[in-house]
Order: sequence, then C-alpha cells, then structure tokens
Amino acid sequence: MANLPSDQLPALLFVLSGPAGSGKTTLCHRLVVETHGVERVVTSTTRAPRTGEVDGRDYFFFDDDEFDRLIEEGAFLEWAHVHTHRYGTLRRVVEEKLGQNIDLCMNVDVQGAASLRDAADSDALLRQRLVTVFLLPKGMAELRVRLRGRGTNSEDEIERRMKTAVFEIGEWMHYDFFIHSRSKEEDLEVVKGICRSEKRRVARMRVLDH
Repeated sequence: MANLPSDQLPALLFVLSGPAGSGKTTLCHRLVVETHGVERVVTSTTRAPRTGEVDGRDYFFFDDDEFDRLIEEGAFLEWAHVHTHRYGTLRRVVEEKLGQNIDLCMNVDVQGAASLRDAADSDALLRQRLVTVFLLPKGMAELRVRLRGRGTNSEDEIERRMKTAVFEIGEWMHYDFFIHSRSKEEDLEVVKGICRSEKRRVARMRVLDH
C-alpha cells in the first residue's frame, strides 16, 4: 500500500453545491476539463432536450412514466423536483464509472447533496468515495449581481432564488468542506487541493483491500 501508484488511488465522487449564481457549475466544468481522469456525472431529467443536446451525453432524458418506474425500482441515488421538471442521478452511472476507477464530479442543490449523503449511510462503497464541497458566495449583493448578469431571469425569479439562497447557505455545515468564493482561479485551486488530499486519505485506501 505504501507504494500504491497514483493511478490506483480510489476513484471519488466529488459533489459541489452552492446557491444559484455561486459559480458551482463553472467550477465543476473546469475541474473536469482541467483535471486528468475526472468526468462529469451525466444526470437524468424529465424535461425535453434542448437544441443540440444529446441523450446520454448531456442528460439521460426520460418521460414522466419512465422516471416514475426508475424511482420505484430504486434506480436513483437522488432525485428532486426542480421548477416544473424532475432531475436525478442514476446509481448505475456512478457505480460503473467508479468501478472503472474514474473520478466523478457533479453539481447539485442542497436537497440532492443531502440525498446522496443519506444513500451513503447504507452504501459502504459510496460512503468511502463521496466528497461534498459547499461554495459560499462572496456575499448576497454579489449573488444578486451574478443572477442579473445572466440576463435570463426575471426580477421575480431573481427574488425567489435569493430567498432560496438564504436557506441553502445555512446548510454549509453539513458538507465535508466549504470554500469562501474568491476568484474563479483561486476556487479551482482549492478544489483541486481537496481532490488530491482526499484521494490519499488512509480510510479511503482500505476499500482497495476488500
């Protein structure tokens, strides 16, 4: 074990959360693009594909009946209503990638992260592979500026998201780590550091002995 090659370190599932506008989606994307061996978890949804989206690459697209069937079968590690549609993480997708020793990254809201932690309570392998990180925004004023800067949200929608953000920020203490957001580059370096350290945590190595 002392001479374990770096490519044999246990693959991990990195979960990033934070309020809308915190930068978690960009951070997850950059971690995948700029870190060798890290892939984005392809999640599932009941919404229709947008122009250019491909089933299995961007999302797994299901109608409501199929989604209901998958819920009944226990196929999801987590799922939630988001606005008028449902989104979820298929258990088999995560297990297959981790089984191939591929590190995974995904960004989910606090509800999804809580469901993943609950799933890990009864799944020893997931419990040893799961790492959760909460991205704290610089401040509420900065969050509002970022939401307005998207140019896609009405003022009513921005206010709804700001109220949701207050609740979400209060959940940071349930995560393994938190990052006080600074610049995109600094946030990325902090996450990369967490990834490197967590892959070498002794408790995670023991999974390789079983």
